[in-house]
Amino acid sequence: MRNKIIAITGGIGCGKSTVISLIEKHGYPVISADETYKKLLEDKEFVRGVHLSVGLDVDSPVLLREEVSKIVFNNAEKLKDLNSFTHKKIMEKMFEESVGKRVVFHEVPLLFESGYQDRYDRVLIVKRSKNLRIEGLKIRGLSIDEINKRIENQIDYEKIDGFEHTVIINDGSLEELSAKVKAVLNEILD
Repeated sequence: MRNKIIAITGGIGCGKSTVISLIEKHGYPVISADETYKKLLEDKEFVRGVHLSVGLDVDSPVLLREEVSKIVFNNAEKLKDLNSFTHKKIMEKMFEESVGKRVVFHEVPLLFESGYQDRYDRVLIVKRSKNLRIEGLKIRGLSIDEINKRIENQIDYEKIDGFEHTVIINDGSLEELSAKVKAVLNEILD
């Protein structure tokens, strides 16, 4: 039987981490794009590819973050090249790590932005009202300006077709969210 790979995504402050934690409590593995990226940064060939993707021809085994940031901050084309390279490598690694698992979830924050949603058997979108997202992010120590800038720089998940994907609305208590996650797991994994 072919394994089932399900993506989890949503905007900042929507509760993806909580949903992931609940899924893991049900015994399902979750592979994070962010964690995969961190692991890839230990591979000097990957680091070299990152540097080359933005036009830096250097021989450094560690990512020159400052230099890369300076280049992509002022050059949308270089940022696109960087994202194209890193997203492709991250996705390859995540799918490679999914081999042999009957059901696996992938946490992919930039799923729709990178255009990988069609590679998944199912996409779970975690949504939360903007007011609750802002309140939660304030607790993390972000200013209103930082919060609004981050929200504005992300895809508007409210405009994504809920019929095509599974949506979990995180506007209630932890118990309510837990019940919603359990119901979704039962529905998509039966």
